[in-house]
Amino acid sequence: MLNEKTYWFITVFTRFDDKYGIKGSRTWGFYSNKEDALKVLKENRTDIWEYCYDYAILEAYHEGISGYAFEEGRQFFKYDQFMNSYLPMEKEPEEVKHYASFAIG
Repeated sequence: MLNEKTYWFITVFTRFDDKYGIKGSRTWGFYSNKEDALKVLKENRTDIWEYCYDYAILEAYHEGISGYAFEEGRQFFKYDQFMNSYLPMEKEPEEVKHYASFAIG
C-alpha cells in the first residue's frame, strides 16, 4: 500500500456524538496533495463552514475498495469564526477514537 497514490478527503460536520461519532456531516472533496487540502481548511475556501460545520476532519485514502490509509493518520479541526479558518485540534476527540472512514463510510 505504501506505493499507492494517497488522496486527502475533507469532511465537515456539526458536532460530535457519543453514540454515532459525528452528526450532520458532508464530504466537500479531496486532493492528491495534503498541503492543498490543509490550505483549503485554513482559508475556509468556498465557505465550507456554511454557518454550521464547526468541525472538520482530514483523512487519507488509497485508491480502491477499503482504501483507508491508516498509516497516514487523520487530523481534526475546529472552526474559528474570528479567523474564518479551521484550526487543528490538539487531540483527537474521545467520541470518535473507535471510528474510521468518515468521508466514504
